[in-house]
Amino acid sequence: MRHTIPFAIMLLLMASCGTKDKETQAPPQQEQNTEEVRSLTNYNYTDSLMQGSHKVVYTITRQPDDDLPIVVDEDGLKYKDNRYTLVVLKDGKTLFNKSFTKADFKAMLDKDFQKYAIMDGLRFDRAEDGKLLFNTSVSYPESDMSAPFILTIGPDGSHSIVPDTSIDEDLPAPTPVEEGSGV
Repeated sequence: MRHTIPFAIMLLLMASCGTKDKETQAPPQQEQNTEEVRSLTNYNYTDSLMQGSHKVVYTITRQPDDDLPIVVDEDGLKYKDNRYTLVVLKDGKTLFNKSFTKADFKAMLDKDFQKYAIMDGLRFDRAEDGKLLFNTSVSYPESDMSAPFILTIGPDGSHSIVPDTSIDEDLPAPTPVEEGSGV
């Protein structure tokens, strides 16, 4: 017992010394350079698949485009918008070759997405009933807020773009906004 009281006092002092004059400080905020124009890197992806007896090869490229308007977000940060190009070859012949920008989706975007978002995604989803389906999106830079779309390439090279409402099961089926020949 003689040693218990000094030991307890020593433990109490050690515990209190560790936190006595410490202040909690938030990490320093990094200043955002509003003059710098941010951009995604160039991207080039090629893959292939068999669609029935036909070999289909598609190439997706992304390029930040100096010819497109700079997007300035609500914090004043600047971003280059992107141009995506999709080339689809079917049995070695060009079936589809088209570039896409945010402007291709303008009629389906609300005003905030038209002003503050960039085109930032295009990827193959699946082949179905002779068609190729690609997912694409227009999003606020560096965020998870996006407007997703489905780009469908028909067996004849025609295409349509519709909003992707797969998560909105209560909405009626979308109607194509843009159709045309891809060649």
